[in-house]
Amino acid sequence: MASEKAGLLEGFNETLKWTFGLVNHQGKYLTCEQFQARVSVGGSSLRKKQVWTLEPQDNGKVAFKNYLNKYLGADKDGKVSGDSDEVDTNNTFDIITQDDGRVAIKSLHGRHLNGTDDKMDCYLLEIKPEALWTIHLAIHPQINLRNVNRRTYAHFVEDVNGKSIKVSEEIPWGSDAMLILEFHDGKYAIRTFNGLYLVKDGTLAEELTDDCLYVLVFREGQVAFKDKDQLFLTAVGITATMQSRNAQITKDELFLLEDSHPQVKFMASTGLYCSIRGGTIEVQAKQDGTKDDEIFQMEAIDRTDMSGNCKWAVRGKNKKYWQLGAGTSNIVCDAVSCSDVKAQFSFEWMGPQVALKADNGHFVLMKRNGQLSATSPEIVEDARFGFEFINRPRLILRCENGFVGQKTASPQLECTRSTYDIFEVHDNKGVYRMRGKEGWWNIQADDTFTTNGANPQDFFFELRAHTRMCIVANNGKYILGESNGNFSATGDKSAVSLKTLWEY
Repeated sequence: MASEKAGLLEGFNETLKWTFGLVNHQGKYLTCEQFQARVSVGGSSLRKKQVWTLEPQDNGKVAFKNYLNKYLGADKDGKVSGDSDEVDTNNTFDIITQDDGRVAIKSLHGRHLNGTDDKMDCYLLEIKPEALWTIHLAIHPQINLRNVNRRTYAHFVEDVNGKSIKVSEEIPWGSDAMLILEFHDGKYAIRTFNGLYLVKDGTLAEELTDDCLYVLVFREGQVAFKDKDQLFLTAVGITATMQSRNAQITKDELFLLEDSHPQVKFMASTGLYCSIRGGTIEVQAKQDGTKDDEIFQMEAIDRTDMSGNCKWAVRGKNKKYWQLGAGTSNIVCDAVSCSDVKAQFSFEWMGPQVALKADNGHFVLMKRNGQLSATSPEIVEDARFGFEFINRPRLILRCENGFVGQKTASPQLECTRSTYDIFEVHDNKGVYRMRGKEGWWNIQADDTFTTNGANPQDFFFELRAHTRMCIVANNGKYILGESNGNFSATGDKSAVSLKTLWEY
């Protein structure tokens, strides 16, 4: 997209890249092999080799980039390749959405990409079954959703008129703005943080029906949601209630998917919460209750740093970041950007508590008047803050090998699933308990986990990288995932690794 358009559409958080798998009529995924970037349809599940990134081009065209950072291509003779370093005529396609949600992919030579068994070409003139593909999004399904025209966010609302999703929030603040995109046989459902499904008439339902399923229609990096009656979701009226209304796509029907950063509360040793209530920029621990002014968003400074020790920026509802005040060690929430080191903090994790170290080398503590100030050379009692992760009341976990879920016909958890389970999270001031469909997460004698426990067990969360955390079990170990699916509390707490980092 042109830079002017990108600037116009800039949101509170980063817009997610469109990453997905393409599934053919036989249930096989379009796959790029590492050897010579050969393209086939042999993949049985969505893994690294099956993930493609959509890159919008001019005039509504698109290109597909694979995990090798090469582009899908199709020449005039229909030969398919996956080894192009740059986008040219052979690497540019149209996406043609069908009524059932599947898409046809048409080259600039007027031919359609198709694959059967292990045979691939792009030579069909007509759209036949073998030329239809199901889009299976590879992004983490917990997102923020922003309307292009209103430039506001969808969030759950319960008022005198009942429960609904309204596209009325200026910034996505709190658990109500976290939505889940659920994949169901080529279509998608929109689910609220408390487990309700969006029905096409704007109501919310506890059970999934055809009225809750939508086809994704792509438009230059944006998306529209089409229901079974061929009408598109939009924000209706002064209340901006999200429901199906129109048969054509305008800016009102277009949405952007954005990253859902962790949002947290910090409690001082006095039991009072850190806050910027009353319009002040001074961060003070003076509130015994919490509203939006006591919620802060954590943003990793280096989104690629998976060492487990990345630095963080802390953002308030006023859209500004914490930083060291000018000529002082006091913490103020007035930085426009987090690029200055004064707005960057290191975190020390201590069970349900954290300590924040500022760029001056000192830890942030609460002074007697409640003001936060980075003046302590050590982690003293007043530099320990209770930590509550508030915008994941439902948790979907993924590692480099797949999603976390129950084994088939077993309550045991594994981490190599292509589909995910959703777990309820019960938070008690930084102590977390997870519950599945059959019961609580419980550690077993061999340090693996089941989800049919009659009684809950305690866990701690440590936010260690961009949208990734370590989970500490009650044996003091990190939960670790293996390529064979083993999900166990056997990770060494002195060494964060990709095996102990869980995308949330």
